[in-house]
Amino acid sequence: MPSQFGQPSPHSDSLEHDDWSTDPSSDFGNTLVPGIHLECLGAARLLRNGRPIPLPPRQLEILVLLALEPDGYTPEQLHAAVYGERAVSLNTLKADVSHLRRTTRGEIANRRYMLTGEVSCDAVDLLAAIEGGDLTSALWLYRGPLLPGSDVPGVERWRAHLDVGIRNAVLGSDRPEHAVAFGRRCPGDAAVHEHALLLLPRDDVRRAVVTARLFTARQG
Repeated sequence: MPSQFGQPSPHSDSLEHDDWSTDPSSDFGNTLVPGIHLECLGAARLLRNGRPIPLPPRQLEILVLLALEPDGYTPEQLHAAVYGERAVSLNTLKADVSHLRRTTRGEIANRRYMLTGEVSCDAVDLLAAIEGGDLTSALWLYRGPLLPGSDVPGVERWRAHLDVGIRNAVLGSDRPEHAVAFGRRCPGDAAVHEHALLLLPRDDVRRAVVTARLFTARQG
């Protein structure tokens, strides 16, 4: 049974004092974004010209997989990525894809399932930022794990890929603001808080909140 689960924001060259998620210029949830946009980090929704399009969780999961795999899937590959070993007929998947094709106004190819039009996606932008070594942009984009309530095999693999990628980049960064910002999204990750404290100057006011996060993470 499908599980429930909920754009890129403008960014500057710095993440000053851990205020990156409340930047007043952020257009997240406020500006009408042209075209079709898929949000799937920390929450999930599909928008057309800034307006939400209702979709069942399963179809959002399928759309996310198509967005993250630009070369697409055969029907059998997509079935395995969505259902794994579950006894679900291929016709069920085809019906979901057919509904998505109507929703996106024909932006999904027929024989090999792939996106054929412009569908922007925050997870795709995050992946590009990680692969490009742009950690500041990656932290602006990262609002939480990919579809955190989903147990779809393909989504679980991509979730782990993105989380490991950004976490390793943060732990490899010598900029304390990166660890402080990521620690805000991952309060239970003691290693991230320890890294932040290692980098922060002794008189930095952010040490207090990071120390508190570390204490809580160790208690958990």
